[in-house]
Formats: sequence, C-alpha cells, structure tokens
Amino acid sequence: MGTISSPFFTLPLELREEIYKGVLASPAFGPDLLQTCHEVNREARKYLYQRPLKFGNQGDFYAWLAETPLHMLDYVSELSLDLRDVNLRPILTSKSSVPNGPTSPRMMTSDLYQAELEKLEASLRKLAKVRVITIGVPSCQHSFLYRDFLTRFLEMLSLIYPGLINLRLDGNFHHQELVFLSKLTALESFSFDGFSASSPQAAIEILSSLKNLKNLSLLSKHAMITPRLGVHSGFTAKRQSITGEVMRTIDQLASFTVSEQVTTTPALFFTSEVLTFLQEHRTLKDLSVQLSYTPDGRTLDSLETFLEKSSIERLELDWPNLQPDVLEEYCLLTTTTKILWVRATSEANAFEMLWSIFECREAGDLKMLEKVVLIRSPGICCEKLNVSCDRKDSAVRCTELELIDVSRPCYLRVQARCHRVSYSQLTKLLAKPSTRRSRRDEHREGETTVAKSRNTCRVVHRGCLAS
Repeated sequence: MGTISSPFFTLPLELREEIYKGVLASPAFGPDLLQTCHEVNREARKYLYQRPLKFGNQGDFYAWLAETPLHMLDYVSELSLDLRDVNLRPILTSKSSVPNGPTSPRMMTSDLYQAELEKLEASLRKLAKVRVITIGVPSCQHSFLYRDFLTRFLEMLSLIYPGLINLRLDGNFHHQELVFLSKLTALESFSFDGFSASSPQAAIEILSSLKNLKNLSLLSKHAMITPRLGVHSGFTAKRQSITGEVMRTIDQLASFTVSEQVTTTPALFFTSEVLTFLQEHRTLKDLSVQLSYTPDGRTLDSLETFLEKSSIERLELDWPNLQPDVLEEYCLLTTTTKILWVRATSEANAFEMLWSIFECREAGDLKMLEKVVLIRSPGICCEKLNVSCDRKDSAVRCTELELIDVSRPCYLRVQARCHRVSYSQLTKLLAKPSTRRSRRDEHREGETTVAKSRNTCRVVHRGCLAS
C-alpha cells in the first residue's frame, strides 16, 4: 500500500527506469536501492545485471552463476574474467586410486584442463547476450599446458560468441595466434598489447578481413618487454604482430589508441613508420597517445604531418614533461579538432596551453574545438573554487570546480558544474598572481572584458595520477 501511494510511482515507467540505470551505474548503490521495496526490486533488478561484471578467477564466476536466477542472465551484456591456471592438486591424490598399476600424470593433467574448458564452455553459454568481453591472464611466464589451454579457450570463445563486438585481451597472450578473430565477423573493437604468435603477414590477413573493426587499442606493459627492438622477454621471444604495414591495411579504423607503459624500451607502436602509414586512413577520427616516456622530435614531426593530412576530431596526448609549447611548435591542433585531452604538468603549463588555445580562437582558428580536458597531477588546482564572471550581462554562468574522489584511489577528477569558462575565469583558476606574471598577463589586463568574454570555450578538467 505504501508503494502505491509513493509519489515516485506516479512517474512514467520509462522515467523510473532511467533513474534505476543512473543509480545502479555505481556498484555502491545497487543493494540499497533493491532493498527499498518489493516494487522497486522488481523493476530495477534487471539493471543490476546490465552493469559490467568482473570476476577475478573462474571459481568466483562459477559461484556467481550458481546463485543467480537463470532469467536474469539474459540481461548480462559485458563480462570481464581473469583466467587462472588449472589447479593440479588432484593429481597428487589420484595415484592412490590405482594401487596396482602405473599412473599417467600426463594424461590426468590433460584431463583436468579439458574438464576446466568444458566447465567454462557450459558456464559461458548461459550468458548468451554478452557482447563485450575482457579476458585477463597473468603477465608472467606460462607453462606449456596453460598456453595450450588459452589457445583452446580463445577458439572456444569465438564459437560461443560469434556476435561479439568488443574484445580485450589483457596480459601475456604472446603464444596465441590471432586466427580465432576471423570467426568474430561482427567485432568492432579489439584491444591487446600488439604481440602474438601471428606474424605481421598473418595479422594483415586476419585484421583486414574484419570489416566491422573500427577501434584498435595497443596497450603495452613494461613487465612483458625487454629493451631489444620490440622483442619481448626471453620466455616469449615473439616480435610484434602490429607494424606500420599492418596498420595501413586496416583502412576502416575510426579510433586508434597507443598506450606504452615502458621505461627502457624503444618506441613500439608510436613511431614514425606507423604514423606515416596512418596518413592513408580517411575514416580515422580518434587518436589517443598515452606514453610513459617523452617522444623524440622525429616522432613529433611525423605526428604533425599525420594530423595535417588527417581529419582527427578527438586527440589525446599524455606523456611526462609534456611542454605547453609542443601544441604550437608542432601544430598539433588542426581545423578538425573538436576534443583535446592533454597532460598539464603544472598550473603554469595548464595556463600556457589554454591561453595559446584562446589566442588561436581569437585569430579565427580552432573553430571546431568544443572541449579541452586537462590530464593532471592531483597537486594542480586541488582546492575548491567558485569562479564568477566579471560581467553581469554575460551569458557565462558561475562555475564551481570541485575535486572529487572516484572509485579507484589512484585517480582524481575535477568536475565542472558549468562548462563555459571565460578568459577572466581561466586566469583566476589557473594562474596565481604571486607566481604567474608575464608579458601576456600585462597585455591581457589592457584588454576589455567584452573582447574577452565573446571567445569562450567549453573546458572540463579531469585529473589522474602522473605516470
């Protein structure tokens, strides 16, 4: 009776469902919302299973399936599963079951792996609507049995989910070939570290056959790389499957991400060769570069040439010691740039970058630019600020910037409640009078507020821990 009289249930069902989706997007609020009342539980429960599901091992996955109602499994669309090596302890106790005769540990070991594959297949088939999958494996050295197990698992995965649209392989898959991808004809997004048992020639044949592949991410990790011309550590001895020639053949890409978290290795994928071949792409609109090292001048020259000849709309540049004059010196912002993510190592650098952008807009350039995201260390602009516009008749509203912790403790985010920030606001936000004084500041003080406020840009600040 209380449920019927609640004002909340006077809202249309479509609006209530949107509220459920928003609340259940955070793992912390799921149980509390579902315990509100029976009616809310009935309407919102399905959205609990539409959230991305993550399991640290097969055992957790099996236990969750055993407790979950079967009719709710059809709502699961995104799955992240870390595959651990098979537990071989049963071999130690199985010998006593054959007292009169030799044992065969090798056969019994293979039986354990086969049983695990069959159990995984039966479990995954219960999640028939999954379209996004992340498979994680350890980055360390793998046994021969585990390598064969992963190869057979990937083949099985392509048979269970031929309609998969997003696949991420996280960890050491260097002994597995990419041929299983040929069965994933609907695949739109693929992410791995760029190394596999497939040669570049085989990778060309496989990846070019995926006509729906729009997004490719190469995520390299230092733990699996040694400083020898892109050759992985001794236990893999595999050369990279992705080269410039491979990138040239995937001519339908809309998004390309390079993340190289290495310290002693030469550049693997963010190279002049790859950038040169990317110039031939006419569909590429999104380029993300996340490095733990500073690229050399030759690579930046190639990046400038690539951006000049391409139509990149979203550009992300993130590496240590990224100087503010890099954007201007190498002409990295073009007439097609709509969204820019860029690392700001200090308040002064952040001011220089944004000031340079506003000067370009004053000159009539960067007309397409809509949003700037500053990737920063948590020590930059960490205090809560209320910044108001000087002009009472200005359309620019008061902007409140507040530092907010997100789920992972190593990340911080600054959220802008108002997205239009004027020259005057940027000055107050990004420059400290005691430390920031330059010829540009003196020139700015001589200008009128009217001239400044008409050129505004949507600016959102987002911070993360520096590499």
